[in-house]
Amino acid sequence: MPALLKAAATSVNRQQDSLRSIRKLAEGGHNRIFELTMKDGFQMIARLPYPLTKPRALAIASEVATMDYLRGHGIPTPLVYSYSASANNPVGAEYILMEKIPGRCLGDVWFDVSDKQRVRILGDIVDQEANLFKISFPAYGSIYYDADLPEHMSRTMMERQFCIGPDVSLRHWFEARSELDIRRGSASTPLDVLEDGAKREMAWLQGHGRQRFTFERVYREMFDYKKVEPSEHLRNLESFLRVAAHLVPEDEWLHKPTLRHPDLNPNNLLVDKDCKIISIIDWQHSNVLPLFLNAGIPASIQNYGDPVSEELSMPELPSNLDELDDNERQQDMELYRRRHTHFYYVGATATKLDAHYKAMAQDKALFRKKIYQNASAPWEGNSIPLKADMILLARNWPLLARSKENMPTQCPISFDEQEAEDTITKILEQENIDRQMGILRDAIGIGSDGWVPHDRYDDAVAQATAVKEDALRDADDEAERGMILRHWPFEDHDEDE
Repeated sequence: MPALLKAAATSVNRQQDSLRSIRKLAEGGHNRIFELTMKDGFQMIARLPYPLTKPRALAIASEVATMDYLRGHGIPTPLVYSYSASANNPVGAEYILMEKIPGRCLGDVWFDVSDKQRVRILGDIVDQEANLFKISFPAYGSIYYDADLPEHMSRTMMERQFCIGPDVSLRHWFEARSELDIRRGSASTPLDVLEDGAKREMAWLQGHGRQRFTFERVYREMFDYKKVEPSEHLRNLESFLRVAAHLVPEDEWLHKPTLRHPDLNPNNLLVDKDCKIISIIDWQHSNVLPLFLNAGIPASIQNYGDPVSEELSMPELPSNLDELDDNERQQDMELYRRRHTHFYYVGATATKLDAHYKAMAQDKALFRKKIYQNASAPWEGNSIPLKADMILLARNWPLLARSKENMPTQCPISFDEQEAEDTITKILEQENIDRQMGILRDAIGIGSDGWVPHDRYDDAVAQATAVKEDALRDADDEAERGMILRHWPFEDHDEDE
């Protein structure tokens, strides 16, 4: 800690004894965050990645370069005073020392703003995205300073010693994937982007894959509580590579290298007292992708799965709101808020960012993006999503073939009809489980990753325990009770069990 304090003081041309206090602000998903205060009241932020953060050096280097580059193009990001992308320093860890933005987190007030305020904020978000869309990039990957990138990694140079290098998004470096001897660098074509993730995952499966339970415990009953072989996912990836070239849209404007925030949620937006965005934080793991893969409604804003949102119908408050009890009223108001957010984000995009709106509205846009995500996602025991994608692609091939020139009329991949039906049944079952788990998580008050606010932790544990007791009581026999105990989804567990 003394070394960090010295580095902080030096970064702003001050003596170490000018520091008055340091306090931990947060334990984030990948970093510890500290607030440092000088005796004259000046404040700054220090971020240190956890030892398990992947890829630490590249993640630090890329985030610093991304914030610096974007700030030079009018995007409000914190000013970086100093950083180290190597742990070989007196601090003993990688770090970023940056500006403390004098605003508040939008997440603190997001659920309390009026409909009118929410519409204005969504318009402000789209304005910032429009500024991002104006930036031209020469390749696909992540942004770095040329000097921070290892010599063996390929890059495409930009202005002011910036470059595009290897995609730093977590899926490419998860677990032992960071140790793979594969091509690491910028990508020059959309097909390279589509194929690189699948080829990386094939290399990992061939070198490290072993049978395992699905990571999502709620799916395990579908597989009779048996471990899954990695060989089927290898076959799915091989099928994907045979059709990948045909997933690239013919319209070249959809190939445009585009950068978007990797996690655009209210907690990463700092606002002033009028809820005007003054800074966008947490650019770690951000990457430049083809527009057709990067287009879409941010996860924290979209409300897919709800017909009202999917049909872009104007959201309306329930007419019987005053007749509902407190719990029902809260649920209906939250559904209305999600619908309202989805609808007006799309509306603001249609008005202010035509290219993004048209990319989202492209035929098969969501399907293309989902296939890419499932093909490049780290395999954790569930081969069903990608296989279902391949089956649906084969079934819809005639429609795709008619929509593109020089596309073979016969699909390069095929599936046994019974195998296809079994797979579609399983993916529908998984989607139903996901919906049920979403309702259950909302009732308990936890996020999809298990996160719960500190002040709600004891209540969440109590509610999860009550749900578990109900499930055990309703089990048919001791064997089922044993499986519930072993595979209960709301428990701490070893991810590699």
